[in-house]
Amino acid sequence: MRLTLSNHSFEYLDLEGTFALARAIGFNGVDIAGFHDRGRCSLEPDEVGADPQGHADRVNRLLEKYELEAVDYFPQFGASLDERSFNAPDPAVRKLNRSSFEGIIRFCEAVNIPGFTISPGMHHPDRSFEENLDTAVETMNELADLAGERDVTVRFEPHVQSVVDTPERALALLERAPRATVTLDYSHFVMQYIPEERIHPLLAHTDHFHIRAARPGKLQSRLDENTIDFVDIARRLERLDYGGCLSIEFVYMTWFDCNRVDCLTETIFTKDLMQPHVPV
Repeated sequence: MRLTLSNHSFEYLDLEGTFALARAIGFNGVDIAGFHDRGRCSLEPDEVGADPQGHADRVNRLLEKYELEAVDYFPQFGASLDERSFNAPDPAVRKLNRSSFEGIIRFCEAVNIPGFTISPGMHHPDRSFEENLDTAVETMNELADLAGERDVTVRFEPHVQSVVDTPERALALLERAPRATVTLDYSHFVMQYIPEERIHPLLAHTDHFHIRAARPGKLQSRLDENTIDFVDIARRLERLDYGGCLSIEFVYMTWFDCNRVDCLTETIFTKDLMQPHVPV
């Protein structure tokens, strides 16, 4: 178990800039962003899918230069969560996504990234919840099988506005897609006034973890406003023999007013809080 950094916390730097900053702050591991048409550091997921080795060569050179290890890749194909969503009702969209995922899996293998994080899909209003979940389950199982052939882990992040926007819904997806794992971020539940006791059962299914300060009603806050007990969570993960990363992930974006926080300062404060309990 170790403390790492999500490079999209500083997405207005280019890729190399985020790596240089991660090393300057004192991190050894980084998550790599793959958000379509967002920021300056993201690796466009369709481009990675089309040329996995070329992108891997570039990333590997930068990782070696800054003595870093990549621990996660986070692709998002659309400019919004609804665009080309994981559980899109249109089979042609899901087929297009799968084509890129095939290359993304090879990219992860070439960079020695153990797994990648995805959104599990959305609530499509013209379909029932059960139909949306059924599509997410089917697509998740197909992707987990595909990634498993190259020993790459599929991680889905339960998040606000997704098809699994509560812990119970996330567990229902896991029950039907047992080869998938979770990238867990308590902030998405805490902002909905969901108590931590309801979130803790997901820890046993967690393969990656996002640390972001939050409080009820607020997806992202300063650390001095935070209500999530990350030290207790780290201890719970340790008791579960968790061998993954806890990645600090502040973001600067207009979504839910996440642009009201100084990502650099809060990252440093959070690292100072957690490093006595989790090594970098």
